Amino acid sequence: MIFKPSAVLSLLVGSSLCASALARNTSTYNPCGTVVTDDDMANEANAFKELRLTKRQGTVADHTFDVYFNVVAANMTTEGGWIPQSQIDAQMKLINDRYVGTGVTWNLVNVTRIISAYWHYTIDSGLTQTEHMQHYFRKGGSTALNVYSVGFYDANLNGYSTLPVNYKNFPEEDGVVLLYATMPGGSSRNRQGGTLIHEAGHWLGLRHTFQGGCTGAGDGIDDTPASAEANFDCPIGLDSCPGGGPDPIHNYMDYTDETCRTEFTPGQIDLMQRSIVAFRSDPSI
Repeated sequence: MIFKPSAVLSLLVGSSLCASALARNTSTYNPCGTVVTDDDMANEANAFKELRLTKRQGTVADHTFDVYFNVVAANMTTEGGWIPQSQIDAQMKLINDRYVGTGVTWNLVNVTRIISAYWHYTIDSGLTQTEHMQHYFRKGGSTALNVYSVGFYDANLNGYSTLPVNYKNFPEEDGVVLLYATMPGGSSRNRQGGTLIHEAGHWLGLRHTFQGGCTGAGDGIDDTPASAEANFDCPIGLDSCPGGGPDPIHNYMDYTDETCRTEFTPGQIDLMQRSIVAFRSDPSI
């Protein structure tokens, strides 16, 4: 399906916004825009307590989530964000391969193609136009992963995700927003499919392994040693928070190179499983 959301949005194809947006500000680049607050973690803990969902590593139930891809492009060119179906298929194969052992599988149901230069260039978390886009095109309930591929020229992100604990209050904004170039075969030199693996982890309740630095509760997972900050490249043997073990640089929830990231830990799988039961088990809501 191809949608042109409005004449106003279409007019922006030739505007100065589109021309100026082509220059990405790499000085403010941030791979992931997902933010997990202390309130998010407290609300999640309360929900787990009410449902008596205790840590039970080793108990892995099978869950299949429908995936709805929304390709938001400036025009019908690859450079404009018009992702070919082959890249979407490769992304689905990759994410299923990497989630083996978690109990989670992903089922592509639908691809919607949307032409809007305004949305493609300006979408970011918390903006009015982002809410409008998601309200127009989001499909399914709490068990449906909606992915929106955009340009992030203003935001300088690879992607971001909503959290399962917030689904009840903001169901129409639920999903992952992804830089179109990070798909397998895309133009990104650093990311070839790993961004969606990472963001889907957030969508299932995981935090960054470096959350909180060397102090506090960190990411809330016992088997992901604390990291002082996000890691890049593949710094083998790095121990930035001495005493807890080497930084989990091979974890999908860090920022290291895609060839470096190869795992979710049993503790992360357990958290995903509990988050699914608490927040993503009823397709009717």
